[in-house]
Amino acid sequence: MLFFFFFFFFFFLMSYLYKGMKIILSSFLMFMNIYILFKYDFFVEWINMEFMFGMNIYSYMLLFLSNMIINYIIMILNFILFENMCVILFMILLLILFMIFMSLDLMNFYFYYEISLILTFMIIMYWGLGSMRLMSNYYFMFYMLFFSLPLLMFIFYMIMFFNVSIFFMMEMMFNIYNLNFNMFMFMYMMLSFFIKIPMYMFHGWLLKAHVEAPVFGSMILASILLKMGTYGLLRFMYMMYMNFMNLKFMLMIFSLMGSIIISINCIRQIDMKVLVAYSSVVHMGMLLCGMMTFLNLGLMGSYMMMISHGICSSGLFYLVNVCYKESNSRLMILNKGFMMFMPSMTLIWFMLCSSNMSAPISLNLISEVFLLMSLVNINKYLILLLMILCFFSFLYSLYLFSYVQHGEMNFYMIINSNNLLDFFILLMHWIILNILFLNLLMFNF
Repeated sequence: MLFFFFFFFFFFLMSYLYKGMKIILSSFLMFMNIYILFKYDFFVEWINMEFMFGMNIYSYMLLFLSNMIINYIIMILNFILFENMCVILFMILLLILFMIFMSLDLMNFYFYYEISLILTFMIIMYWGLGSMRLMSNYYFMFYMLFFSLPLLMFIFYMIMFFNVSIFFMMEMMFNIYNLNFNMFMFMYMMLSFFIKIPMYMFHGWLLKAHVEAPVFGSMILASILLKMGTYGLLRFMYMMYMNFMNLKFMLMIFSLMGSIIISINCIRQIDMKVLVAYSSVVHMGMLLCGMMTFLNLGLMGSYMMMISHGICSSGLFYLVNVCYKESNSRLMILNKGFMMFMPSMTLIWFMLCSSNMSAPISLNLISEVFLLMSLVNINKYLILLLMILCFFSFLYSLYLFSYVQHGEMNFYMIINSNNLLDFFILLMHWIILNILFLNLLMFNF
């Protein structure tokens, strides 16, 4: 692992000194992905444990996802302001994400968990396109920092109580003492993770951040930074089992009803980027419901939803940006009839929109089937709400595809020939999303 990080920093510095090294850097990240895939042992819980870092089944695919998305982002960083600075920023962010998902120490996890917000703040501020990016950054930082201090105080309290800060040692201590914390203190501490997921009613920052962020900011925000909240919640669930059991039905119904409301709200959207951002809230609501079942099937479905949503939403944001580059607008009213302008892109629109609605043969379908099975197993009356949610989830994805691809053309639009890199990035999103279901052993807890 140390050898791996040595080469990581070598290519990181070379990419700063010479612009052409960006291609080599991207190739090296692709090699790292292959290394991660073939290195993991599915039958051992913790591997590569050294210097308070290690890799386990929770963090394995999230490391793969982080590496893959930042690899694609580095490929598309062309002709932007401060390009070298942006590459360096993303390499630092990749290193921080590795530290988050591989950290065995609770304080290390909290430090890297919060410091990643600063880099996201800089990405939106420096390379954001809208005039309201300062206001969206205020929303972003206020939501995150308001609940950051209670989480820190709670971590200090747990470390003082147990005299240990290692994750798996704390899990063992909680099982021995069978602790049950004060409910109000516990909920206030957990809001730090619920905001990052984001849970319904705490999702206001997400829409403003996505609308003002550049395309690579939206890709990294939707695919990886939202998964930090689910990963942290998953780690704390294994420790504070009793507290979650007392609140699981309330959180489950709240998230399910919120997902239905947001999915209905998606159908009335006219901004493509806002619609894709709202769809993230819908998927994260289903993910949270599956985690609250505390069944192995529900946890597997939630973990699959993390990976499938990360890849699919990243591809959809990039696809929306392809249309934005041609029409200089995200409004569906102005982006109509793209089947006549870009017929070769229509198939990719259909493939990604069908994956977003959980059509076969994507990983989204398997994750939603697992989630539905676990939720119906908890309470059979939930099937009515789940039917409504699945119907509207299908409806807004079909609405996005049909409204953009069909309709009367805007003849004042000047369409340039698409870049081959756009097709490559989008096809790689779809191919990886639709071949991961061939080996579900990597998602088995």
